[in-house]
Amino acid sequence: MALLTIQIEALAPLAFPERKPGIQFNASLPYVPGAAIFGALGQFLGPTGFDAALFRALRCHNAYPAYPSDGWVRPLPATAITPKGADEEAPLKDSLYPRVAWEIQHPRALIYAPTDDDGRPWEAAGSRFYTLTATGAIATRSLQQRVLTRVGINRQRGTAQNQRLYSPLVISEVDQQTMAPATFLGSVSAPDKEANRISAALEAISHLGARQTTGLGAVRLRRQIAGEPPDSASAILQRIETMTRRFQAQAARYERLGGSPWPIAKTSIFTVNLLSDAILFEDGWLPTQELSPQLLEEATSTANTAGIKAKLLRSFTATRTVGGWHSLWQRPKAAEVAVLMGGLYVFQAERSLTEADCEQLAALERDGIGERRAEGFGQVRICDDFHLRD
Repeated sequence: MALLTIQIEALAPLAFPERKPGIQFNASLPYVPGAAIFGALGQFLGPTGFDAALFRALRCHNAYPAYPSDGWVRPLPATAITPKGADEEAPLKDSLYPRVAWEIQHPRALIYAPTDDDGRPWEAAGSRFYTLTATGAIATRSLQQRVLTRVGINRQRGTAQNQRLYSPLVISEVDQQTMAPATFLGSVSAPDKEANRISAALEAISHLGARQTTGLGAVRLRRQIAGEPPDSASAILQRIETMTRRFQAQAARYERLGGSPWPIAKTSIFTVNLLSDAILFEDGWLPTQELSPQLLEEATSTANTAGIKAKLLRSFTATRTVGGWHSLWQRPKAAEVAVLMGGLYVFQAERSLTEADCEQLAALERDGIGERRAEGFGQVRICDDFHLRD
C-alpha cells in the first residue's frame, strides 16, 4: 500500500456538519473528515468504471489543521493533561506511565491525582491537535469557526424568501493566528498499482464538504511529496522498546518508594492510539468501546501467522454517536457508537516482541481497525510520539 500525504488549502469557508446540512447553528467538525475526501474521490473514480475492490481498499484518513511546514498533525492522546484553569498555551504533560504503574499497585488504596507546584490539580487537555517542532516541543494546531448568515431567494420574485434566513457555523478560510489560508494535513492509503491514478484524482478535487452551491467548500488539494513515510517494522519496534523501558523505570521508582513489584523485564508494553474515531463491534455485531485482546489478535493475524497475544492493561476512551449524510442519496447514514479520537489502549505482550511481530503491527497501522475504515474511521498508531518525548 502507498501512503499519499495530502495538503488541503481552504479557498472559501468550509462546513462539515455531522447532521443534515439544513440544521440551524450546527457546528462544523474542526477538521476535514475522511468521508468527505472519500466521497469526492468517488466523483472522479466512479463514473469511468466503478471498482468496488479499489474503494474497499482505500483508506481516506482525516485531514487535521496544520501549518504548511508541518510534517504531520495528530489528535492529542487522552492521557495528555494540563493544569486546571490554564489556557491553551500551558505546558502539556503525559500521565500514561505514572498512572498505569500507579493503578497496577496492590492494594489500590488511592486514586491517581497529580497536582502542579502550586497545588492545582491537573486535568485532561481535551480534544486538540498537535505536532512536534524541530526542537521536540509540542505545538498545538486549531482553526476558528464563525457564523455565516444566509438567506433563501424566491426564484419567482428574485427577493428574499420568507422564513428562509439561516446561519451555519463554518471553518474560517483564514487562520487568524498567521493570517494565511487555512491548511489541513491528511493522507490516503491506496494500492501501489493505483497510486498514480488516486494521486491525479486527489489533485482534481476542487470542493469539499456541505453547502457547495452557496459558495462554500472551495479548496486546493496538493500531494505533499515530502510527507510522512509509512511506518516500518523497525521503527515500530524501536518505539515499543522505548515505551517498555520507561514503564520499567516507572515501576522501579514506585518499588523503591515501597510499592509492590511489577515484573515486566521480559515483556513488551505498547499502546494502540486512535488517530480518528473508531467504530468497533464485539462478536461482529455488538457495539463496544474496548479493543479487547481477542480483537487485537484477530486484527493482527494472517492466513499463515497467528496474531499478537497481549493483555489489555488499561484503556483511556470515551464514546460519541457518529452519523453522516449521503449527498447523492439525500438520506442520513446509520448512526453508530464510535470511540473518540485520542483514545488509547495499553497492552502488555506475553513476551518481548520481535521485528516480525512489528510487521503485523505495521499492517494494523496501514489497514486500521473497526468499521467504515475507507471513510477515515479506525486509523491507529502504535506508541504515539507524544508518549516518547524526553
